Amino acid sequence: MINITIDNRHDPAELAKQYKKTGRLQVPNFFTNETADALYDLIANNKTWFSAYNEGDNYFEVPVASMMNMPREQKIHFMKKIQLGAQKGFQYFFDQYYMTEAVNNGREPGHPLHQMHDYVNSDAFLEFMRTLTGAPEIDRSDSFASQYLPGHFLTTHSDIHAHENRVAAYTISMTKNWDPNWGGNLMFLDDNGNITGGFKPSFNTLNIFTVPQSHAVQHVAPFAGERRLSYLGWLKRP
Repeated sequence: MINITIDNRHDPAELAKQYKKTGRLQVPNFFTNETADALYDLIANNKTWFSAYNEGDNYFEVPVASMMNMPREQKIHFMKKIQLGAQKGFQYFFDQYYMTEAVNNGREPGHPLHQMHDYVNSDAFLEFMRTLTGAPEIDRSDSFASQYLPGHFLTTHSDIHAHENRVAAYTISMTKNWDPNWGGNLMFLDDNGNITGGFKPSFNTLNIFTVPQSHAVQHVAPFAGERRLSYLGWLKRP
């Protein structure tokens, strides 16, 4: 078991002052070095990945092995549908493992990544986030692991959900040696589609922003030399 610990140099009350100005914040060196290294090893060595994508308002997860073993013609047809969806509206395609759903449904008991579900629902994490966001009503969080490879992307959306009361989205970036020319950057956009800010994939970095807020993850270039790895989820109120 990992002793997951936020670096004690981070004062959530001070961070809250910065967060309040724009509704988004990047916090480098979020965890202690020991914690960051251990969490990186967990996600980098994870074998439980699902290809996540949507078809309109329908959302799917397929084991990555099934996607890789898909016959060539079927794979070409699938990617054409994904690209057409991205051309016409909201579309995503990347790999994920939804720890919270697995825990709540009793799947893969004891999976190493389930430690992150437990941690982001701990008093220590939630109280830190209540102070940082100025939202004392936050009572829970969910947790995903994500992996973006060449060709993966997430088009513009706001994170509003009809059945969940989301306060903020968080991403704990665990990506090493990323070049922003490889894409995969988290972008924020105004009502005219202009880019107003962004965060590149990095290691041991908290990215957090209020919901709703228009954002996207850029298409990862075919020449990307690393995987874009993150822990992420939403902080929620009742």
